[in-house]
Amino acid sequence: QQRLANASSRGGGCAREVVQHRNFAACFAAVLVCGTLNNFSYCMVGAAGQDLARQFHAEDQATLLTACMTTSAVLICLISTSILTRFRFYPRLYCVFAMVSASFGVLAVATASRFNGGFVLSAVAASVVGTGIFGSLVYMVLTGPLALSSSVVFMLMIPLVVPWWAAFHYLHLEATRGREGPQLASARGGRQVRAAPGCGPADSIEPALAASGVALATLTNIRAAIAASGGIMFNLIAVYFLEYLIFPGLDDRETLCASKQWYMIMWMCYNVGVTASRFSVALFRIRRVWVLTALQLINVAGWTLEVFTGAVRDVLPHEGGLHFMAAWMVLVGLCGGASYSNCMYLFNNQQGIPDSLRELGINLGLLMSRAGIALAIVSFGV
Repeated sequence: QQRLANASSRGGGCAREVVQHRNFAACFAAVLVCGTLNNFSYCMVGAAGQDLARQFHAEDQATLLTACMTTSAVLICLISTSILTRFRFYPRLYCVFAMVSASFGVLAVATASRFNGGFVLSAVAASVVGTGIFGSLVYMVLTGPLALSSSVVFMLMIPLVVPWWAAFHYLHLEATRGREGPQLASARGGRQVRAAPGCGPADSIEPALAASGVALATLTNIRAAIAASGGIMFNLIAVYFLEYLIFPGLDDRETLCASKQWYMIMWMCYNVGVTASRFSVALFRIRRVWVLTALQLINVAGWTLEVFTGAVRDVLPHEGGLHFMAAWMVLVGLCGGASYSNCMYLFNNQQGIPDSLRELGINLGLLMSRAGIALAIVSFGV
């Protein structure tokens, strides 16, 4: 059975079809697998940053890997909004699989050979790679108790594209089941079309849409998206800029002289907070997201003071004070994750945003937030 949701109550446009799944548990599991593996590679390399920098005797460049990843994320957002939305979902997915597999292969070769310039090559490979807790924990276990080298760990990551594809394939089958004609074309994605009569967006939006009804990234549409959701974008950008000042920037300075596992522990604690706060949006929502941005600004000020004074990390012997910093990192993740999830909720549900502009607004917000992240990280490598 299919229901039609009246989109006019959410900012105008045609009625939007809601697909009814046959098996909620299977769909939820498939989404969980896709989400986990999509972010797994990014968090794996993030956890390995300081360890790889030490292997290549480039301790002051530990943030380079994350900087390259976030810079490439800016570029791929530009490519996605301007080019890739014209292609169907499967070609896009295969492109991602090829890049991730090749990147892990290059990382494995670079870390195994230890040749001069290998760390730069690792950074280039990392820029093509892409869940937080899972990724950092796996790297810590494989290189710690199991004593595997970084090169072996990266090679073991390549086969993960198989369950990733299987989960996406199942979701795609569910989305296209029983559809034909324009509905099937919309579910498959790609191919530029025109809005149907009576279902076009507001006058300020150009009628050129992707098959899924998403406004393309033309100058007119970008202006309209910023006008409709600029406040959400600002908070999404600000909170990401601030949290990446803390990790990896300030955290790298805080743990540089500590045992090597502390950098990975901080990354894992950050993702514990992110995961918990993103779940919270299912229970309650925070519409005044600027409050979360303000809290993150306070966190940045506190971490900066701590890095220069060491008041917390030195409060107990044998690195005992770093346990308090790990707890603080959970709070950093809570602020970041709550801001992200609530901004995504507002992008998709806030009244006054035309439906055709919602995905464009999300992509613009992510694009600018990635630019902010890159700026925050690069500032610690200069």
